[in-house]
Amino acid sequence: MKYLIVLSIVLVTLVGCQNASTENAGSGVADVTSEIREVSPNDAQQAVSKAYSQFIDVRTPEEYAGGHAARAENVPLDTLTASFDKLEKKEPVYIICQTGNRSRRAAEILREAGYKIVLNVTGGTVAWQAAGLPIETGSPHTPAFNSSKLDRRTQDALIAALADERLAQATYQAVLNKFPGARPFVNIIEAEKKHESLLLPLLAKYGVAVPTNEFDPAKVNVPADLTEACKTGVKAENENIALYDGFFTFVKETDIKDVFTRLQSASRENHLPAFTRCSEGGMGGGRGKGRPF
Repeated sequence: MKYLIVLSIVLVTLVGCQNASTENAGSGVADVTSEIREVSPNDAQQAVSKAYSQFIDVRTPEEYAGGHAARAENVPLDTLTASFDKLEKKEPVYIICQTGNRSRRAAEILREAGYKIVLNVTGGTVAWQAAGLPIETGSPHTPAFNSSKLDRRTQDALIAALADERLAQATYQAVLNKFPGARPFVNIIEAEKKHESLLLPLLAKYGVAVPTNEFDPAKVNVPADLTEACKTGVKAENENIALYDGFFTFVKETDIKDVFTRLQSASRENHLPAFTRCSEGGMGGGRGKGRPF
């Protein structure tokens, strides 16, 4: 009889462990302690669309009100520690900001505070918008910051264009930090600064909130040699051209279309040829001195 009792206890224990393991597997999240994961906007959107989810946007209230990922709740980074009681430590927490930098800092704060599973949305709201995922404006606590002079898509286009120019500046500056004076980067980066100055007045004119510049050259991974760096430039300029092609399908405002056209033409006619020559072993000079205005 003793042996039967012991055997029963062992079987119950094994079944209990198996059930616990099955529950963890069914949740879609591994049973691990205090880790930070990177998650794509598409995967994050699928996860937070469920009935219960913890999805926070750590940008400022003004940025949040101007347009945020659907279902995200605003918990500004500087108020995060005071908001711990709003978040369950044992449940996944998805975090988003503008480009992924502030959300990464927020993720580290939560991890240190004992939150078990913290997920950083790679690329932030910029990547979320680029993926065509749902955006909401305003909030129960803050009025909409952006003006109604533009439709939502055109506002997003201005913000995305600004982010693209800032990303180019950070990327090319990172290359120059590693390869001082390298052409065509040394010339093109000056043009990129001018492009940002063309976009900012448009955001001001139409009442679009200007996001914080979170692109840091120190955090950009630079290829080992200049030829590979130029190939990165080719890719970036081709993506820039495609970005504006998409904008032209819906932007109606003449002044915005004019600036977008000038920026795209500079990428196609000046920067792309310069980076292409450099990637093929040329000097990368010639017409790569900047975008013509």
